[in-house]
Amino acid sequence: MSWHKVSEDAVNGLHAANADSSVGSAASTVEDGAINEESDEPTDLTTEPMAFLQGLNSGNLMQFSQQSVLREMILQDLQCQSNSLPKLESHNVGGYNFSMDLKEPPKSHWVYSDLLNKLYIRMEKTFNVDVQFKSIMPIQPLNLRVFLCFNKDVSGAVLRCQNHLSTEPVTHHNFKMRESLLRCENPRTTYCGSAQGKGISERYSVLVPLNLSRSGSRNGGLIRQTLAFKFVCQNSCLGRKETSLIFCLENSSGDILAQNFIGVKICTCPKRDCTQEVRHFRGENEKKRKSLATSDNEDDNDVMPAKIRRRTVSCKQETESNDGHDADYLPNDWEVSRTFDGQYRLAITCPKKEWLLQNIEGMIKESAAEVLRSPTKPNLRHYANNLLNLKKRALDLL
Repeated sequence: MSWHKVSEDAVNGLHAANADSSVGSAASTVEDGAINEESDEPTDLTTEPMAFLQGLNSGNLMQFSQQSVLREMILQDLQCQSNSLPKLESHNVGGYNFSMDLKEPPKSHWVYSDLLNKLYIRMEKTFNVDVQFKSIMPIQPLNLRVFLCFNKDVSGAVLRCQNHLSTEPVTHHNFKMRESLLRCENPRTTYCGSAQGKGISERYSVLVPLNLSRSGSRNGGLIRQTLAFKFVCQNSCLGRKETSLIFCLENSSGDILAQNFIGVKICTCPKRDCTQEVRHFRGENEKKRKSLATSDNEDDNDVMPAKIRRRTVSCKQETESNDGHDADYLPNDWEVSRTFDGQYRLAITCPKKEWLLQNIEGMIKESAAEVLRSPTKPNLRHYANNLLNLKKRALDLL
């Protein structure tokens, strides 16, 4: 049983909050049940956020997720996102449990690195993506919008180069498709956007209607559909800028219900480039780890007296040696890594379900506190909602 924790720098600062005065006032003002049961109106959360959070417990936390201000703020993010600039983030604010799966076939022309969350593929070669989501009542038409985006310049339009564009003849039916660097093999695909578009709905993208009639009983109640894509230019045509492929689950009104993304490098030698970048990524992490260990040793040497210094250095070296030895023998199902966009990923196996739920609830309470402090930051709301969905999945485990 494994679970993933993905945190951002803003969430890591929660422990630094001064909660002494708030917790003290909360003892006399807040009782169990942060929501007033006699009224549909939520209590005033802006004046006493920590007092409100103290009233939360594992029994009413799910009610909080459905009826409180946090839930309302999460649902507000579904509107007007299509006209905003894209963000390299994954979320499931609509509650559809949207996810993707790339399975590399044998002798394929592409390779996927789970460590870097990046796809390496040759131009004009097709790759399959299995998208899955659960059906929510009332049933509404859903579409999948997919487009390319520059990692360091999300406002920049990703356009085809003139060399490859000139090899494709212009017809009355392929005008927009010809301009799009991304192609989808689904016959019902619609090609959207223009070269001047910056917002999600305005830039070059492919819009694929999803088949809601597929039975999801064999996939744990999830609807699963396979889509095929390919690229008709290379990253070298784009000035060798790093790119990502963003998948947006939308309703018929264009509201974004969920989003996922992967890094993409379109090149002539996918396996070679993947191996080199993975090796470089691990090398950089090793350098950072050694740099931090060296700085810790220097700090200890500057502070400790001379007589104690020799003993301290000896113990420090022995501790580091033991840590390095243990790191080489971590279980196969444990993983600690950092994604290419600066976030953190943790995967562990818990021997007891109660331990798993306690860890998730602790992260939920801290993220809810940060949302109340900074209600205008959408990333925090997305992260809090993902944790709530994670707890639901954990509760369903046997």
